[in-house]
Amino acid sequence: MNADIVAASRELKGGGVVVLPTETVYGLAANALDGEAVRKIFTIKGRPLNNPLILHVLDSSWLERYSHVKKYSIRIEKITGAFWPGPITVVLPKKAIIPDIVTSGSSRVAIRCPDHPIFQAVLRTSDLPLAAPSANPFGYVSPTCIGQVKATLGDRVKIMLDGGECAIGLESTILDITSPVPRILRPGAITADAISEVLGEDIIDHDVQIVSENPSAPGQLKQHYCTDTRLVLFEHGSRELSQYFAGKTAIVFMQRPKNFDGIAKKLQLPAEAIFWFSDDGNLNVVARNLFSTLQRLDSAHYNAILCERPPRAGIGIAIDDRLLRAAAKFKQ
Repeated sequence: MNADIVAASRELKGGGVVVLPTETVYGLAANALDGEAVRKIFTIKGRPLNNPLILHVLDSSWLERYSHVKKYSIRIEKITGAFWPGPITVVLPKKAIIPDIVTSGSSRVAIRCPDHPIFQAVLRTSDLPLAAPSANPFGYVSPTCIGQVKATLGDRVKIMLDGGECAIGLESTILDITSPVPRILRPGAITADAISEVLGEDIIDHDVQIVSENPSAPGQLKQHYCTDTRLVLFEHGSRELSQYFAGKTAIVFMQRPKNFDGIAKKLQLPAEAIFWFSDDGNLNVVARNLFSTLQRLDSAHYNAILCERPPRAGIGIAIDDRLLRAAAKFKQ
């Protein structure tokens, strides 16, 4: 057995915190059954205690250990059968074995099964459910590679397992399965249309304007995923950009401009200040590169970052949600 997996499992069983990769973003994990261990997550991140965490499990057979699932068994079987392991989190009534600190006092718990072999190996070896938000200071851009974790958390965590770059790059979709009509609380790679098709019923899609100071799920605060550098959003095709070009400015497009030299000349920006998330506008690639690009530009000491908004369809809804909350820190 991999020595790193054994060491991480031992650390978790001893009440420690470790960094683990998932297919979405890197997570800061602790034994979800140990309230004091979970409290270390909040301390390391500087995360407010009223912001609940997601419980990570090995497979759907673990659901009955930690939640009251029988009432929702038909929906759960459809969702987990289609999407687990994978980037979707379900909200269910919690059992008393889960400490209130995990759910911020709520009677419901958000649970998901991550699709990454390292995280799965740690779950299997430790035989523990793991509470794990993103492995970064609270409110900052989520990490999608181990270098970003080390750059922001430094030596605050002893064990960090490197699983390469995250395949998806955005946090999981969160689905409230307990509502009369299932409701998306946070958008992600698994879309409302995909969920509705699997369930065979209508669902309530996420409203990107939803803001809560006492969130029922992660990702509902007005300001989140923020850079330190001023972030300004603009619509595709916008012609009113020059007002933001004060000092050293970077601009990021969804895809590589077809007339790159013409765009640089029109905007009167040096070529090295123009960036894009994807060569061809593929939104899955945009999602994968979103946080890493923003963090790279944030460390490049620009006065402002101008970022194009994506089409609001499919995974573009989740990308736009992250950008709106990241830009909310700054006056538009």
